[in-house]
Amino acid sequence: MTPLAPVRPPIIQIDEALGLLQNGAQRMVTAMAAAEPQILYQNLHKVLPHLQHKLRIYTANPSQLYPCFTEGAYDEQIEFVVMFLTECIRKAHGPRIQYFPHHLSQWFSAIMQAGEKPDIYWGSCSVPDARGFVSLGPSACYETEAFYKAKVRVLEINPALPATFGSTIVPLSDVNYFLESSRPIPTVRRPAIEEEDRAIAAYVADLVKDGSTLQLGIGSIPNAIGLALEHKKDLGVHTEMMNDTMMDLYEKGVITGAKKTRWPRKMIAAFAYGTEELYRFIDRNPVVELHPASVVNDPYRIGQNYRMVSINSAVEVDLTGQVCSESVGHRELSGIGGAMDTHTGAQRSVEGQGLIVIRSTAAQGKASKIVFELKPGAKVSVGRNDVDTIVTEFGVARLKGKTVAERVNAMIQIAHPQFRDELRHSAKQASYI
Repeated sequence: MTPLAPVRPPIIQIDEALGLLQNGAQRMVTAMAAAEPQILYQNLHKVLPHLQHKLRIYTANPSQLYPCFTEGAYDEQIEFVVMFLTECIRKAHGPRIQYFPHHLSQWFSAIMQAGEKPDIYWGSCSVPDARGFVSLGPSACYETEAFYKAKVRVLEINPALPATFGSTIVPLSDVNYFLESSRPIPTVRRPAIEEEDRAIAAYVADLVKDGSTLQLGIGSIPNAIGLALEHKKDLGVHTEMMNDTMMDLYEKGVITGAKKTRWPRKMIAAFAYGTEELYRFIDRNPVVELHPASVVNDPYRIGQNYRMVSINSAVEVDLTGQVCSESVGHRELSGIGGAMDTHTGAQRSVEGQGLIVIRSTAAQGKASKIVFELKPGAKVSVGRNDVDTIVTEFGVARLKGKTVAERVNAMIQIAHPQFRDELRHSAKQASYI
């Protein structure tokens, strides 16, 4: 028998799509990062004067400061709940844009705590295939879960979006409306590597054993770590974010996944964010699978990987091991993301390690990032009871299993030399040592 041709949902224009928001919609979830629906966000401000009710929109990692985030006095009509702040969006953080402090693994379950389904899910997708499916592209953090829970599902078809495997594949029959997009998808450039980053990476490379499975973030330190790991063998990937560094290590034969004990030989992530080269790499690549953060960032599942190593950065760390990675004092900087999920999950693993990597100074060397006490209002991302190991360009401080006095002495040793005497003095004043 000849299979029936898949029935495609209607393709509508943006004005008609915006009309869906005027029809009583109160809760909408949109895709994040490279998969964000750009047509929606570039036009959303047009509908704000016409809303007769308050619309709450959940999203994360906005790539630019769209007009809807700042334009007009419509705070009574719309509220953005942003689960991870980016540099462009943190300037507008306020009544209209609210940060959502939950672990990445809990984002979608927290969205659903109100007990109501989202009225609309609006995301991006690849070009439909001959079998009647599309891919939600480079992000599955909460997108797939929100897609299936939403009452109405709208997708922007973008030929530039990579088609990925895993939980991102959805049938056309489950989509209500399509829009057509030709916009370039958001990218993240490779940051320059500094000497401090290379020194940190060298210490990390000494800690990472052959056969380890990696969770690695974004930035100059992870880039440097990638270069430092080039001599390793049979590394694996189980990470919240797939980045260019992991692509590089795979193509050099360093990442094989041969020793992985969960999803062996697969590169597992919740989303991918990086250069166009990375998007070409993940496009229809069966080695890469994207799954919801509720799965990928589940500490229990993370801990099932042999020699799991989680590597996260931080803003500052105090002498007893409290890690702040999401704010500068009271000013929200980014978000918790999966820092706690992966740091604690890695410690459940056989020979696993949770590493916090941080340069020893900020402000051109004028301020120490190893501090006696966190700034007033600083948000504790990883508590001292859960912390494992801290790495700076001056060495490694293993805090797990150590007393307060032992921790303080270890942290002072990896602080910049110009701040060590001051830190030691403050520690003695507090009777830490």
